Amino acid sequence: MLNKKILPVFILCGIFSLHYKPLGLYAQENNMPDSSVEKNISARDENASANIIRQPFAWENAGDVLKYEIIIYRIDDETGKSEQVFFHETTEEENESCLIYIEPVLPPGRYRSKINVYNILGGLEEGLNTEDVFVIRQAYKPEVKNVSYPLYMRSTVYLDDFDNDGIIEIEGRNLFETDPEHEELVFTDYFLKSEKRILKPQSILFHDSDNRKVKFQFSMRSLDVGEYHFVAQDASGLHSEENNDTKFTVKFKKWMDLDIEAGYVLPVMVQDNIFGKYMDTNMFPFSAQGRITFIPYKRSMGYFGLGLKGTYSRLNADFDTYSIDGNFATAHLLFVYQFPTFKRKLYWEVHGGAGISYFNNIVFHFANNIDSEQLNTISPSFDAGLAVQFYINKRLYIEAAGDYVLTVNDGNLLGMVMPSLGLGWQF
Repeated sequence: MLNKKILPVFILCGIFSLHYKPLGLYAQENNMPDSSVEKNISARDENASANIIRQPFAWENAGDVLKYEIIIYRIDDETGKSEQVFFHETTEEENESCLIYIEPVLPPGRYRSKINVYNILGGLEEGLNTEDVFVIRQAYKPEVKNVSYPLYMRSTVYLDDFDNDGIIEIEGRNLFETDPEHEELVFTDYFLKSEKRILKPQSILFHDSDNRKVKFQFSMRSLDVGEYHFVAQDASGLHSEENNDTKFTVKFKKWMDLDIEAGYVLPVMVQDNIFGKYMDTNMFPFSAQGRITFIPYKRSMGYFGLGLKGTYSRLNADFDTYSIDGNFATAHLLFVYQFPTFKRKLYWEVHGGAGISYFNNIVFHFANNIDSEQLNTISPSFDAGLAVQFYINKRLYIEAAGDYVLTVNDGNLLGMVMPSLGLGWQF
């Protein structure tokens, strides 16, 4: 395990003169257990895209020059002597970019760099020449050999399991501790990667001393349906390969839900008092309702689907001079959005749609067996409502809902509040 306390204080970037600076020099991985990784974002981004080590060397522009000579010497740690290991004369393009790549890459160690600047006449500008010492550190390529969901000991998590805890464990090699601020010399970033998104863990629960096993806590709300690869990326930009060992799948056990629910509903007239005028009440207590809901689109942000809801009410009232009876029914096609909470035991729902209201065989009865003509009419109506569902187990649930139904009848608007309570089953 790397001991950060004994790492050299000398940092590769930003310690050089005003005229030049190397951009995060790294060497390929070897078996030196006490080697470390130099941190630099620019080189790290390039390495991440190619997953190879490159050694960019950049400097600040000295103005109109003919060329730069880049000379690098390796310093022997025992004798302190320097040996030239790299020489390069820049091209016109490199003069403009002030950037070259050292090839072949240099191994870890201490180095001394020298830049000679030649003016446009070919003369050496000794006042601009610079020399400095820098360190090339060891880069480790992480390996992820196993990704599992410890709760079920598999590499798949089902979002509709009630006991999900969002804990994911990986095993591999060169899995160092993370550093969110990227200020340490040695660190590893971890994330789940799909074709559409990158998801970082909320926290790290366990990191073993051998850098071979790490346990993470992810937000179950952030885990969305899809196939991911668990990626570990070190400070140099080298990252683990994406293969079957790094694959992690998030899905639902059922790609769709089919809910059937029935129960009691109490229609209450709140707009247009025509029924209250003749029946001396605005409520229809002899009522029932039922609903079928089809949910084909399930994501972490919520579930989307369609529902068909129907209600039936028996109208009946007796007075001294007359009585009235009949039937009232509604049917609506609903667009449904559900949002599960509390480990998917409690669902909040918003729904709305259009349909019909049906007034059937409504008749006034008078003395001497005199009846009015039957009222039968079908009118367009609209339904909007809220519901909450509590699952007693994985299938059986209780639903409480409140809807507002607005019926357009011969130019009049008939509005009803319809609270309901029902029992449902999910197939």
